[in-house]
Amino acid sequence: MASYADLHAAVQADPRSLPKIAALLKLIRTQKLRQSQVVATHGKTALQDPRRAARVLGDDVWAVYEQTLVAALDVDDAPLRDACQSALLKRFGGANPPSQRLERLEGLVAEAAGDWEAALQRYKGVLAQNPANSTALKREVCVVEAKGAGREAVIAALTKLTATCQSDRGAWQALAEAHAAAYRFSDAIFCYEELTLFDPTAQHYMRRLGELYYSWAASTTAKREPLYRKARVYFAKSLELLGPKHNPRAATGLLLTCSAIKLDVRGRKSDPDDELNAALGSLAASKLKAAYANVDPFLRECNEKLLAAHAPPYARLLPKKNEETVSATTVAVEKLVVDDIARS
Repeated sequence: MASYADLHAAVQADPRSLPKIAALLKLIRTQKLRQSQVVATHGKTALQDPRRAARVLGDDVWAVYEQTLVAALDVDDAPLRDACQSALLKRFGGANPPSQRLERLEGLVAEAAGDWEAALQRYKGVLAQNPANSTALKREVCVVEAKGAGREAVIAALTKLTATCQSDRGAWQALAEAHAAAYRFSDAIFCYEELTLFDPTAQHYMRRLGELYYSWAASTTAKREPLYRKARVYFAKSLELLGPKHNPRAATGLLLTCSAIKLDVRGRKSDPDDELNAALGSLAASKLKAAYANVDPFLRECNEKLLAAHAPPYARLLPKKNEETVSATTVAVEKLVVDDIARS
């Protein structure tokens, strides 16, 4: 199968060849590439003579009209948009019930014009015929957000989307971040826990769960330690999943969490968990030192200030180690992490 680069080069060499243009546009459609300017330019050429286009392209001509219409919206080519819209309405308009595909395109045209209510009506019409139409549900979310309906309306639209399309990871993540922006940390955590069911080895989901638990603990005065300990588990898991690669965001989260457990929660009180907390804090500090060893001096200085502010409270609980021996604790610490996860 020819590559995009090969087909694009062939069309550039012979820009009037409909078969070559058709092959390029079909590849862009099937591989879902976002090449709006290319599609608009060559789609316009292909559809310049509608009769010739219909003869050469056959039934694919309508897919090209649709594809070119969307590209015209992207590049803001109003004459091309109107020409494609007119051809599609002439061919598929007036059907009863209305064509869902055409209604979706009409909704996109309304969105491009900023007519949010007209766009919503189009998508509602599609959903009346097929409540599980994921494209219409997603466009509803976009319109609600674009029209400035407010966070609650966006959350309601995303909740409707996830209830219908339960395997849509992007929808779950968007809903999680919407809840987090509203300080509904428990709801955001629920969404990310759903995401971990799709991919239990995704370190960025684990890291985000750690951040949400940390934010929840920092924003409340009740039951803070259990929340911090949950954050610690997820930050440590994120570090473990990424292996030897640098993960400074998770390491910073782990460092701050261990510091908060010791300084903000326990203070001078001793706890059986102090050894694990100190070990994880030391591990986070060593990971950060390694990650910032060869960066810009200003960034390295900022990292050193972070370590100076947060490492001492619990690092002093362990025997002193030089930089060469710090990494030797990693295996033992990972065992402690596994035990801590099991207890959680």
